[in-house]
Amino acid sequence: MSTDAVSSPMTPVHSYAPGTLVYEVNLSVPREKAEEYLDWLHVFTKEQVQKIPGFISSIIFRQPKPYGLHWLSEEGNAKTYMTVHYVIASQSDLDSYLKTQQASVATAEQERFEYVVTSRRTLSVV
Repeated sequence: MSTDAVSSPMTPVHSYAPGTLVYEVNLSVPREKAEEYLDWLHVFTKEQVQKIPGFISSIIFRQPKPYGLHWLSEEGNAKTYMTVHYVIASQSDLDSYLKTQQASVATAEQERFEYVVTSRRTLSVV
């Protein structure tokens, strides 16, 4: 399996055409739980796309240790870093999600896997 990008064969492939809205979630997971977490994350992200209005697709990336980010450097090599991109149909769909569902989604399985959401951001392809 490639360590650059991991995508479930069940996840539709999307393009990043101009105007595409991406909701990005960056995670750090204890290295010893990374494979179990990744298995769970594939199922979880697919479910989010199926049930959250306006969520079109998702893709999961495993990233190397983010060197140069001083706020993560104290983790050493104890963590594995992952990024999830959700493609969203519209800004209003994203706003609705952030207002009504994001808080509960953010805590899903957090205690079990001891992961930390290191950042979230919205990207728009230009």
